[in-house]
Amino acid sequence: MNKQRLTSTLNKAKQVCLEHGRKFTIQRKQILQILLTTDVPLSAYELASCYKLRTSSSVSVMSVYRILSFLESINLVRRLNSANKYIAYGTDSEVFKRETSLFLICRHCQKVETLAVSHSDVAKLFPHFDDAGFTSQTKQFEMLGVCNECQAKLA
Repeated sequence: MNKQRLTSTLNKAKQVCLEHGRKFTIQRKQILQILLTTDVPLSAYELASCYKLRTSSSVSVMSVYRILSFLESINLVRRLNSANKYIAYGTDSEVFKRETSLFLICRHCQKVETLAVSHSDVAKLFPHFDDAGFTSQTKQFEMLGVCNECQAKLA
């Protein structure tokens, strides 16, 4: 993410926090910035370590979890359940605007491709939910596989 887009995204994130009656604290901003500028999902422990490297001050892992929980509640980050790691995306992203997402996660390099999907897309992907009397309550779906770059390296 280039510097101009990062600044714009952080400014919009601040607005979203204020709209939810919460402050966009320095720690929240730093954690979100780390996630926005990395190419792979990060765990709370990895985020605490990156935070210390970037700021020369510590943040407890419990604080990172609280920050992530808040950022997730306002749709600025998503937790990848299969990896117990987190990703962020720009507030101009379709994923930010949509409630349901499909995450394609490479098992080798941890790269994540994110696709915004509509409710009708979900119905097409899983047409038998209704037949089984099942209603999904998740706002995301995750698929593990191998990206094109890793496939080429493995060939």
